[in-house]
Amino acid sequence: MNDNFSGAGNFELPTLDMETRKLLRETQNETDDNGDRIRKLEDKLANLSLVTEALWSLLNKRTKLTNEDLAASIQEVVHARKTREETRLTCIKCKMQNAVNHKKCMYCGGELIGHTEKSLFNF
Repeated sequence: MNDNFSGAGNFELPTLDMETRKLLRETQNETDDNGDRIRKLEDKLANLSLVTEALWSLLNKRTKLTNEDLAASIQEVVHARKTREETRLTCIKCKMQNAVNHKKCMYCGGELIGHTEKSLFNF
């Protein structure tokens, strides 16, 4: 008996034991699920892009902001995000380095040394 797995281009495999067949079906299901998740993420990204463009259009029409102002603001945000990502806080207890978005040490739960301004956009 041959197994036909359509997800990989309709080809037949030699007779497989039950465990291998089960694994192949699970892998195919995971692949299908991941494809669905990717499509949903792409749809969300397209919607966010549309909303962003609409918001910019409103701001541009109702204020004196220009495309150059927007470009400069984008560069400021890029720099601020990079700075936040590169900044590390040291744990008092274990001396491990932690990202600034942690309230406590992710390794031991200890208190972190240092202070940085947190962004509303750090989740």
